[in-house]
Amino acid sequence: MKTYYKSLPFYKRSVKILDRYLVWEMIAPFTLAVAGFVIIGIVDILFTLVDLFVNSGVPLLVVLRLLIYKIPAVMVLFFPMAVLFAVMLTLVRLAKDNEITVFRIGGISTFRLIMPMLQVTAFVTIISLYINEKLVPWTNHVSNNLIRQAVLKQPPPDIAQNIFFREQGDRYFYVKEIDSKKNEMKDVVIYELSQNFPRVILSQRAIWKYKTWTLLEGLIHHFDRDGELTYSASFKSMDIHIDREIRSFYEDQKTPMEMSSQELKDQIKTLKKGGVNTTTLQVDFFMKSATAIANLIFGIVGIAFCLVFVQSGKDWWGVVIAVIIAVLSVGFYFFLTASFRAFGRGGEIDPVLSAWMPNIIYGVIGSIIILKQALFR
Repeated sequence: MKTYYKSLPFYKRSVKILDRYLVWEMIAPFTLAVAGFVIIGIVDILFTLVDLFVNSGVPLLVVLRLLIYKIPAVMVLFFPMAVLFAVMLTLVRLAKDNEITVFRIGGISTFRLIMPMLQVTAFVTIISLYINEKLVPWTNHVSNNLIRQAVLKQPPPDIAQNIFFREQGDRYFYVKEIDSKKNEMKDVVIYELSQNFPRVILSQRAIWKYKTWTLLEGLIHHFDRDGELTYSASFKSMDIHIDREIRSFYEDQKTPMEMSSQELKDQIKTLKKGGVNTTTLQVDFFMKSATAIANLIFGIVGIAFCLVFVQSGKDWWGVVIAVIIAVLSVGFYFFLTASFRAFGRGGEIDPVLSAWMPNIIYGVIGSIIILKQALFR
């Protein structure tokens, strides 16, 4: 392997060295930024947990567990800003020591110079996707249960809303509201899969006693394999048998933040077949991937700012302006994210656009700036 490496032309060997050099230049500031942002992000949580330990008598072990469980969600949230910080700090440091000028004299183009940085941001994006899919849903679910059971010591709520669960026999249930004191339910949707055709049962109100549900004022719909309605009938009352007590279904319910993308997708698919509005859940589904891709977008934006405002190692005003605009851009990005998310949940724009529009706007603007700067410098 060493013989092959030595036999490579000097330029190709230099390019490989350049890749490793720039990658290592980014790793240190990125790691430092992640650690710093995580500490900032958990400060508010830490105050709450310390208060629980001191004033509420919560065991220290429980407090530490809660703190650890909250770190993955906070870390993923701040990954994009850590990428932005690492990219800009790396480029500013290279400009300060006139290394960018040296690279250009040596025939290294701007595109070639920024390519290792984009590869690092792409790698961070993949890590973010994995953590957001595998680790964050589990830690959120465990920590929320721990808060309810060990910290707040609250029993299951008397009234629960938007309950979704699956029972044996490929039966899917959605209940908009459950009142455990009155043993009543409102807006019940039951989706049953059979060997031939699916059946959907809708009920405005239901009452349960042990494992028997009495559905009141409802409709039954039968569909063929193509999704066409083949039969429809109304009923005043219908009894169905459920294998478990109803409380066991919603004690372990997960919020969208506690679900993986696949779990959320399956829930959306089932609810849509039952005629339930899933706009809010669709927005949350697309937000999971958009949050991870934001790492790549922030890397592009950081590169664009440095190429525009940092012309040389002595251009300190350019550095100051680049940093100020970067900070303002981060704030405006989250403003756009919150705004488009609200519009999407309200049904005013498509859920895909509501989740991805900030990334599209920043990605397009940053890419255009990079192309322009790379072609004319």
